[in-house]
Amino acid sequence: MQLKQDNNFQHLIDSPLDLRCPHCSTHTALIPISVPRFDLLHRFKIADTGIVYRCSSCNGPIFLRYKVVSLGNPINLSDSFEQVAGALEPFEMQYLAGAVLEDFREALTCYANSCWNAFASMCRRCIQSISESMGVAGTTKVQAQLQELKAMGVTDEETFEQLQAIMLTGHDGAHPHLPALSPARAEVLLQLIKDVLYQLYVRPAKIREASELRKAAIAQKP
Repeated sequence: MQLKQDNNFQHLIDSPLDLRCPHCSTHTALIPISVPRFDLLHRFKIADTGIVYRCSSCNGPIFLRYKVVSLGNPINLSDSFEQVAGALEPFEMQYLAGAVLEDFREALTCYANSCWNAFASMCRRCIQSISESMGVAGTTKVQAQLQELKAMGVTDEETFEQLQAIMLTGHDGAHPHLPALSPARAEVLLQLIKDVLYQLYVRPAKIREASELRKAAIAQKP
């Protein structure tokens, strides 16, 4: 990526990035609206800089950080970037409520920002909230999903034990004694918690909705 001496960045506008927005989670074009000035980058000789983009779907601001490759004319920035605020993983949040919704949303925020241990803690809190709202059904579902992952060969023994400690036998969600989590295991944990929430909340709600629509359709028949 190049920044020109006249500070004209029309060439960046003409070649927008395609990225998932952290605000609306839509995969859309990002248009640059605030670009570092050429003379200031030369003056301060910084190693990293940032560009603010706007989401074409929700108009929200998105900040991307770039490495400065060379301070010539033009200035060259790395083609790779760091997204300061990552997009949340998609999920049908409208079927969640109360503490379960709040804890899961915060867990996704931790995951989007690569805070793996915070993500693990919030997953544990989410399981606690599920247990409070659904009782033994929530814990039983988590146990079943863990065993299914193990049977499918998705997790090795060490990963299985770590997920079990986080989800079932760990300390309170805010407690510091949960096992440290790697990015790869965080991804497995994400799919696990999403599946548990889908099976316990989303799927039953959709079945109820379908049943109500069917009853309404029958009632309308002459």
